[in-house]
Amino acid sequence: MAANTVNRPFAGKVEQIKEQCERFWSHEEAPVDVKAYLSNTPDHQYAKRDGWIKTETPFTNWTDPSFAESENAFLIGNRSSFDVAQYPDEEGRAGMSMIHILGIPKAGLFNGVSLDKTTVGIIDEMIALFKSSWARPTFRVGILMHQWTAIEDRNKEKPDLEAYQKAMKHFRKLEAMVYELTVDDFTFGLHLWPDNSVAHLHMHIIATPDKCRKYSTFRHDAKTKDAIEVRDYINSRTTA
Repeated sequence: MAANTVNRPFAGKVEQIKEQCERFWSHEEAPVDVKAYLSNTPDHQYAKRDGWIKTETPFTNWTDPSFAESENAFLIGNRSSFDVAQYPDEEGRAGMSMIHILGIPKAGLFNGVSLDKTTVGIIDEMIALFKSSWARPTFRVGILMHQWTAIEDRNKEKPDLEAYQKAMKHFRKLEAMVYELTVDDFTFGLHLWPDNSVAHLHMHIIATPDKCRKYSTFRHDAKTKDAIEVRDYINSRTTA
């Protein structure tokens, strides 16, 4: 069943989606590289391009803990702290919201631009997995604990007591609010090649109310494409 959502702040970029997809497929190596990653072809030599498909990524063959799992997907944590206070010189590394997690496919799917009509259903599956999981209190608690840990880990990576205390203060201020959010408070975004940070499909699941994003980065908003808009564009193409 096709997933839909009423909260789509990143929609309205169909022309950009079209351009990025066409640019990707214009490279003669694209079809064979996409197939090789999906099939896990041993010793395949991928094209040498920025952000391009590669043999392995941090999300390839995922075995680390996840918040939820379906037949073909995982929901996992974003390793970054949500608070820009902990990234004074590199704000873009912070999360996009107090609740910002990722959906990833189990299969070797590179990016939104590489999906076709046979694989684009993974978008609906990841959205459906999130919507069914959000109803469980234990799921929300797991995400909150991950956010807490991300703040701790960032302070270990780059100690800054003032920034750490500020991030923890913001966390406590927003913590109770998480239990008030519904699935309609979330949106689902993709960073299409060549704007991707990891060469494995990952869908950004972001709580969008202003209070959720108050302390987070907006640096990636321009490049974030609405996942449903990407799905619909791919399904509208005359080719597979």
